[in-house]
Amino acid sequence: MKVKVSVDKDLCTACALCYDEVPEVYEDCGDGIAQVKAEIGGDGAIIEGELAQKVVEVTEECPSGALITEVIEE
Repeated sequence: MKVKVSVDKDLCTACALCYDEVPEVYEDCGDGIAQVKAEIGGDGAIIEGELAQKVVEVTEECPSGALITEVIEE
């Protein structure tokens, strides 16, 4: 599986679910609001394999709907 990830910072409620569950992809940008880590490409980064599956699961659990995950390949 391959996915493209980003965060809608206007929707993010700083619940910390994403960066607690998938710290390889998401981080706190300083005020609790999530962001995709710059070192993996920032918003629009492509995530593959097992990590992509974890990202999809966290996207489905995000209470605010701020995580945007587009499946590119199954």
